Amino acid sequence: MTSAELRQSFLEFFRAKGHTIVPSSSLLPESPGLLFTNAGMNQFVPIFLNEVPCPYIPPRAADTQKCIRAGGKHNDLEDVGLDTYHHTFFEMLGNWSFGDYFKQEAIAWAWELVVGRWNFPPARLYATVYQPGPGDPAEFDQEARNAWAALFSAAGLDPDVHIVGGNKKDNFWMMGETGPCGPCSELHVDLTPHGDTRGTLVNAGDSRCIEIWNLVFIQFNANPDGSFRPLPARHVDTGMGFERACSIIQCTKNFTDFSGTISNYETDVFAPIFRKLETLSGQTYTSTLPRHGLLGLTERERKDVAFRVIADHIRTLSLSIADGILPGNDGRNYVLRRILRRAILWSRALDLREPFFFQLAAVLADTMGDTFPELRQQLPTIERVLKAEEENFNRTLDKGIELFNQFLLSSHNPASTQPQIVPGPIAFKLYDTYGFPLDMTELMARERGLSVDIEGFDTLMREQQDRSRAAQKKEIIGVSETDDSIPTATFVGYDQTDALIQVATYKIDFGAKPDNPVLARLYFSPTPFYAEMGGQLGDTGYLEFAGRRIEIIDTRKAGRGIAHLTPDVDLLDAIEFPVRAVINPVRRARIEAHHSATHLLHWALREVLGPTVGQKGSYVGPDRLRFDFSHLEALKPDQLARVESLINQQIAASFSVTWSERPYAEVKGDPSILQFFGDKYGETVRVVEIGDFS
Repeated sequence: MTSAELRQSFLEFFRAKGHTIVPSSSLLPESPGLLFTNAGMNQFVPIFLNEVPCPYIPPRAADTQKCIRAGGKHNDLEDVGLDTYHHTFFEMLGNWSFGDYFKQEAIAWAWELVVGRWNFPPARLYATVYQPGPGDPAEFDQEARNAWAALFSAAGLDPDVHIVGGNKKDNFWMMGETGPCGPCSELHVDLTPHGDTRGTLVNAGDSRCIEIWNLVFIQFNANPDGSFRPLPARHVDTGMGFERACSIIQCTKNFTDFSGTISNYETDVFAPIFRKLETLSGQTYTSTLPRHGLLGLTERERKDVAFRVIADHIRTLSLSIADGILPGNDGRNYVLRRILRRAILWSRALDLREPFFFQLAAVLADTMGDTFPELRQQLPTIERVLKAEEENFNRTLDKGIELFNQFLLSSHNPASTQPQIVPGPIAFKLYDTYGFPLDMTELMARERGLSVDIEGFDTLMREQQDRSRAAQKKEIIGVSETDDSIPTATFVGYDQTDALIQVATYKIDFGAKPDNPVLARLYFSPTPFYAEMGGQLGDTGYLEFAGRRIEIIDTRKAGRGIAHLTPDVDLLDAIEFPVRAVINPVRRARIEAHHSATHLLHWALREVLGPTVGQKGSYVGPDRLRFDFSHLEALKPDQLARVESLINQQIAASFSVTWSERPYAEVKGDPSILQFFGDKYGETVRVVEIGDFS
């Protein structure tokens, strides 16, 4: 199969199993704890956490997800180019069950697809199951082992050979220190010439036996105290390495020849990029791999590493920019800048000194544009950003090389028999100021018979990392407000400013002392109070009963309920039902005005700057609004004046603001209706219209 056929085969297989095929979410993650979307499950976290209802009927989904692992906990950057399978960007094929099917079906369908549909040789497959070690959570996953054992036995294979146990490190998946988690089963493929390793290479870090699919069975919640509580609903979360599956099928000629190199880079995923790069550089890609690691590369090995690095990095940069993440000076933006600079550094091995990197983006638009249409839509922006960054770094690169050469001239003593060392501060300055990765500094040093003061570099790096960590906030991810006593909230505030309630429950948040209540969270339904969401502040108001009032100072989401915050803790036991819940209508009207103005601002920015403007966040309150958006450069004074004029013209025209509820399936295909930064929508959505333009 071609890569496009394999991707389509996966999606069609699960469509036939009742799954809704959903588009990839943005590489810009919704979780503030992530640099990039790094797994297929990221977009489904709100469903796993019971924060939003599952919008799919039946509750199953499948997709191919754009992922980046180049920073933070998951970081493959320094391995890219040196082996056959590490990438900064990759696609993850996945199927999902939200409280529907579980281990038996997930395992049976995995086998049916891989063996029955794609014809992977069963004798080369190995499944891992969770086998806890000392201190590990949960029990041995007997259910998963039984399911795999039946399949291997039916294929005439010994389950004791083809099923391998793994502890928490290898076979217990966790989203973070806290949150949804559970045992997992991985599917590994023996790629040795004879396929007779009998499982000895599974999880051994050997490229001759690689994992292609991980089936995660989410059945627990990890709590901050270290305990694991069973979830009310059990879920399936799988992730298959798209590039790895392609390489196994294509590099073995449909499993007929395992004698050659099986590499993700030897597939039609990367071949078009290599062809374009060969044209631009006048060099030829010959597929050699380093025999002795990064240092001591031959000239041929160095060129082929450069081909792989550049081909990988153009995918990361192009798809990130298409999603509105631009190279910059901090956070995820700096990671992208580092990746781009790493590609440009390696391009010197191909004698490329003029801007070239941006010209590779069009190849991706051609080959991946059907799956990720944003590549074609944003191609002019991608090329413009890459070219500007490339031109800037070419100047920086020359200065860095000049600094390195100045050090050589000032310190190298040809007559000395002692090894010359590049000091840590020089290596760190090359890294920190000029964007030189340490491995490139080491390579330049080794080519001149020098070594690098790694310890000194590491000391400076640790100092920088300590400063960075000191500025970070740690977020605990958990299933919030899942107590059965909290009612599912029905929001009636679109049409009502007050409502009668017959029953309520509350929880009290205490201060420094147990007898010092600070706030209480009241839960009831129906409610006219809008909960803070999408940047819009929650409503305030009061509860009224028997001539008394309880002040509501904020409203927030709490799972499927709504928490109404009050400082009037002493009145809670005196509540007499029915109770009248009333919002502050003046404050709500001011928020509504700023919400409408946000839509007007977005429309005007797109009119002036073009359709690449994308909303990335907002604040909508009674006092003001703030609108965050992605664009290549800051607004110029004349552009700002034009935006202001357009908005004021529409306000002066007194267009009506209308809204309606429509099926999401109908709205999803309508290009005139904007959908914001990865919001999750149910089957029915509320569409707001201003005049005939927003």
